Amino acid sequence: MKLNRNLIIITILSITFLSFGQNKALKTSEIEIIPHWKINEVHSVIIKNTTTDIVKEKPLTYLTTFNASFKVLEKTDTEYLVEWIFTNSKLAENDPNFETNILAKLLNIKFQIKLSNFGKFIELVNVDEIRIASNKAIDELNAKEMNPNMKVQYNGVKQMIVSKQGLEIALLKYVKLYNFSFGYEYKTNYEQVNNVKFPNPLGGEPFEAVEKVKLINVDLNSSICKIETSKNVDGEILSKSVMEFLKRNNKNHIKEIEQEFGNYVFEITENSMQELNFEKGILLKSSFTRKMNLGIQNRTLLIEIEAVE
Repeated sequence: MKLNRNLIIITILSITFLSFGQNKALKTSEIEIIPHWKINEVHSVIIKNTTTDIVKEKPLTYLTTFNASFKVLEKTDTEYLVEWIFTNSKLAENDPNFETNILAKLLNIKFQIKLSNFGKFIELVNVDEIRIASNKAIDELNAKEMNPNMKVQYNGVKQMIVSKQGLEIALLKYVKLYNFSFGYEYKTNYEQVNNVKFPNPLGGEPFEAVEKVKLINVDLNSSICKIETSKNVDGEILSKSVMEFLKRNNKNHIKEIEQEFGNYVFEITENSMQELNFEKGILLKSSFTRKMNLGIQNRTLLIEIEAVE
């Protein structure tokens, strides 16, 4: 039996694109993270995306960097409209992430993003414009791509971005990460524990996870603090969903699937740290680490964002 392992991996990886955002805010707080931006205000960042795949016990690491900025276009009592632009990129050779490869072809394209007045992501506004540009980028990448595994990724993401939600999941990871801690209240010396659920793109029950959130290193003189979070997805539910997905899509090979994947434990964990100026409402530094044990492949993703003032 020959299963399309790359398609399986891509599908599993899509699970975690939905996991940005905390479950709820504290009722009793000492620090509130909200934007205090003015119209025409501009903030620039450097983004580093490091991916490490371990295949057959051999680590392969890829580092891709972007320069990006966002400008505040509109501000009301309830919403912000900001414009994100990726201005420069240094793409790792053979980077296995479809997102980085596509974004590298969308430099200077304006992403109009609607945020709440608390800084929480609401939606991508110019969906049609971004979809057209993205489809063109994918077609160009596919035409030159010699790796059949990447072709599978590009074909999959092209189907994914047909919907607005799919487009936001596929391409707005860095934008959502910048605003990750906004819109919440935090209390010092307190670790909040949330039981959260994420939609299951494989079908079946939602993925259950335990999320922990903690405010640390508060400096009231400089108005700077750090927020740490962690998430652990329920491995039993994830593993069960993956097996059901494989059997549902390979009905003639159920025994082979059980033999090949039955002993695997699929796991996903996420950890983040964000340093913010809560007086100005801006992100100074951020790191986000996602570790995935996919049984057939292990991957660690590290995203770092640093403000350029």
